[in-house]
Amino acid sequence: MSPLRCLVIAFLLIAGGLADVSAEGRFPIPLPLKELMKPGIHLDSPVHMTADTLSYEEDTGVALAEGNVEMAFGTRTMRADRIRYDSATGEADLTGKVRYKDASEEFAFDRITINLDSEKGVLYNGTIRISSSNYQISSQRIEKTGKSSFLIEKGTLTTCPCDPEPDWKFEVRRANVTLDQYAVGKDITFRIRGVPVLWLPWGAFPVKMTRQSGLLLPKFSSNQSRGFTLEVPYYQVINRWSDATVTLDAMSRRGYRPEVEYRFVLNPESVGAVHATYFRDRVEEQNRGRFYGGNIFRSGPFTANATLEVPTDSNYYLDMVDNNALVAARHARSEGFVSVTGVHSEHALSVVWNKDLQGDPGADNTVQRVPEYTMTLLPAGIPVAGIDLSGEISATRFQRGDGYDELRARGFGEVSRAIPLYRSVTLVPYLFVDALGTRFDASPVDGPSDLGRIVPGGGATLSADVRKDVPGKGLVHTAGISGGFRYVPTVFQDDLPITDRWSRLAPQSQFLFTLSQRLLGVKEGAPPKEFLSFHIEWAYDIGGSEPSGSPYVDPLAPYVRALRAQIDTGAGRPAGKISAASDIYAKLGLNPVERWGFHGEALFDPVDTTFTVGAVGGEYRKDEDHRFLVDYRISRELAEDVRGTLAWRLLRWLRLQAMANYSLRNGYLTDGRVGVSVYPRSECWNLGFTVDRTTQPDDTTVNLTFGLKGIGSAGN
Repeated sequence: MSPLRCLVIAFLLIAGGLADVSAEGRFPIPLPLKELMKPGIHLDSPVHMTADTLSYEEDTGVALAEGNVEMAFGTRTMRADRIRYDSATGEADLTGKVRYKDASEEFAFDRITINLDSEKGVLYNGTIRISSSNYQISSQRIEKTGKSSFLIEKGTLTTCPCDPEPDWKFEVRRANVTLDQYAVGKDITFRIRGVPVLWLPWGAFPVKMTRQSGLLLPKFSSNQSRGFTLEVPYYQVINRWSDATVTLDAMSRRGYRPEVEYRFVLNPESVGAVHATYFRDRVEEQNRGRFYGGNIFRSGPFTANATLEVPTDSNYYLDMVDNNALVAARHARSEGFVSVTGVHSEHALSVVWNKDLQGDPGADNTVQRVPEYTMTLLPAGIPVAGIDLSGEISATRFQRGDGYDELRARGFGEVSRAIPLYRSVTLVPYLFVDALGTRFDASPVDGPSDLGRIVPGGGATLSADVRKDVPGKGLVHTAGISGGFRYVPTVFQDDLPITDRWSRLAPQSQFLFTLSQRLLGVKEGAPPKEFLSFHIEWAYDIGGSEPSGSPYVDPLAPYVRALRAQIDTGAGRPAGKISAASDIYAKLGLNPVERWGFHGEALFDPVDTTFTVGAVGGEYRKDEDHRFLVDYRISRELAEDVRGTLAWRLLRWLRLQAMANYSLRNGYLTDGRVGVSVYPRSECWNLGFTVDRTTQPDDTTVNLTFGLKGIGSAGN
């Protein structure tokens, strides 16, 4: 029911003596009111009304309230100087500063005349405001032509209702407005702070409270690969849980590229989207496209996720996508994953399909995992002397286009027991076994081969945690120290196929020492604040650490060893026997005062007295509009970079943002961005200009954006 109809029915209820009034007198229920009170018409709460005088003429069916009329029911309130209702004709006349308000909409007019049967009438000199979308429509005369349609003469529309003058507004000489659809106007002037900046002979503006199909605002961009690009999107509502967007990209260099995006929401935890594009590239003179998307599905213990990434050619990302991670990718990876989780275990089944982007198109040795099964046993207690059991079992089928297929099974199991020694001192001895079996076709003549290996091991970890509170200062100092030993015997693994090199385990007789400290500020009713954090790690292998023969990281190696192995592999250093003592890894975080933070990280080689990895940086953050960060990072023989980001409101209406990565090793700017955004007195509109510069690939993109709150934005 319309707000006016509800209010007039409430008025008649009062007149009929069915609601509370402050004016004296009770009246019989008129016949028109009895008709209105048929099933299907309900008021959601008691009605309260006050007025200086209240009368009803039974012969004519006219109800009249005069003088400070105020009516309220539920969240709705209404005020007027005078209300007159003729039940015979259905005409209602509300005069004298008419005000109506509920949770989502409000209006204020000098006078309203309306027929409640036809729901047509005229609203004089006032404003309609829809708070859910922040729309405000003002006019000297608004004619209500239907249940949700209006004819506006000499009106204004804005989503920035500021006093005394909106930051921006559209003035229209005449407009037809249909709520939840569009406002179509003639002779339109766009004003910013009262200054005219644009005139249109005709225009259409969305007046939406729900999702509606229709054209979205276009976007503009420019770069060297695609040239000038105009994106024209169309939005289509399919049903309550899915929709789609069809976009046409008009590129000055490469032609016209259509793209379809389909989105769905199955439940609050299950969402997904699929994109598809295919077009004729003028530069390459061939058909090109990309199909990608993903979904997340959860229901109780079940999870089903998927990602799709399939370009038609290896250079598609380089030419058509502004994403550095995709541009540098060696494979386009698609994956499907299904799992079920129990109290102490999880079962998962997945499929991984890779499209090679950098290999020889004549010999496809890309590995596909179709499928892979994994069972994970979460730590569970065994009712025997407090022993815990955990582990993992996996089985994978590998498929290659121009190579042999392979079946692999692997299992890892560990038993441990935590033994308290003294207060916060704990000893945890453990034993484990890692088993691998593989079947593959070594050659068409020899047929399938079965190989495998079993690697046992064990060790123990001794740890201690201490805490000290500083009375009167709200400070807490915590420290943890641990020392562990792990033994892995030498096991023959050289006969494993090359595809299993990643799973080879190196022998160990290794000690690992760690020290961690934190200084926290604690205040009642507030979360702890960390002022200082420090972590150091060092490993020592008796007799030296033997290489595993794998170009990948040993999964049983401690982090301080694994990080060094990654750097050596990236730098192309051949694997060899490593010194008994590892590098020293340290990480520091310092937050001395509010808004300031400093961090440092290092992997230091005490033999060569050089840093294998080093990083230091600082950050100031007041909020998203006032922050900057500077970071320096070095990886020996790989990279040396300086990175910085900045976002700052130089003035109330001017915001500067910048980002840059500079390679000191290569002497050039890897990528960077600089831009400014202009804001008015409020956040109702903004203007932005950015320049993006990349060197891999070498490209520059210029973006200009203009946005209106509640309407949308143009640009990219």
